[in-house]
Amino acid sequence: MKNINKWLAGSLGSLVLLGAQSQAESDNLTGSLGLDYNSHFMSYGANVWGSDTKDIGDDILFNPSLGLNYALSDTTGVYGGIWGDINDLSDSPIADNIQEVDIWLGYYFGAGDFSFDLTFQQWYYANEVEGIFDINIGYDTKFAPTLTIHNRYEGVGTQEESTMFVLGGTFYESAYKGFDYSIGANIGGSIDDYHQAGEEGYAFSSVSLGFSSPLTIGEGLGDWDFHGALTLYHTSTETVDNPENTYLTLNLGVGMAF
Repeated sequence: MKNINKWLAGSLGSLVLLGAQSQAESDNLTGSLGLDYNSHFMSYGANVWGSDTKDIGDDILFNPSLGLNYALSDTTGVYGGIWGDINDLSDSPIADNIQEVDIWLGYYFGAGDFSFDLTFQQWYYANEVEGIFDINIGYDTKFAPTLTIHNRYEGVGTQEESTMFVLGGTFYESAYKGFDYSIGANIGGSIDDYHQAGEEGYAFSSVSLGFSSPLTIGEGLGDWDFHGALTLYHTSTETVDNPENTYLTLNLGVGMAF
């Protein structure tokens, strides 16, 4: 962690530079920028900031993100990105109010109606590093079902190497006066004591109402949107060490594709 700030600044700068050059260099290279407010930081059912963010509006979590995608073919590509959690809820060992920085590299491909996504991640927080390898399997049919196998291969502190399984889908999609709406749901469970030692099984379920609408910013400045979601979580107090069972969370943000 001694050189993490310098390394992260260099990585972020490289992503920005690559994104600015993408249009000129290759139509296969695209990128995205997200600037989001979140009322909670929910990580596989765990309310990371605990009772400090029980209700919407209690605290403000700013979560910027930047990603790049390079399409190798119509159904295959590689990608990378960076995400941050910025707030004043505790002292940060990283820098100022930067509580966490996540980076990832991934590869995706299609096989008939199936899609596969393999992602390596490193989560930097609390002066530690958490290593993640995700396998996401999607099937192109009604409700667009997905299965995510979330593997923690490097633990932090008391966290053990372990695995979560999350089954999700989109049950409704529509558009109204320039807004796209969708309703999705997820259910997740753990093995190998993911959240708490000695506890495994059902961890959380969620139902989310999401929306997005294009924004007109200016010609040549990318494709912008306003987006958000209202999500209701139910979590297990046995397998997930949350102070409450249920949480209503809010996400609002602007995004840009280039």
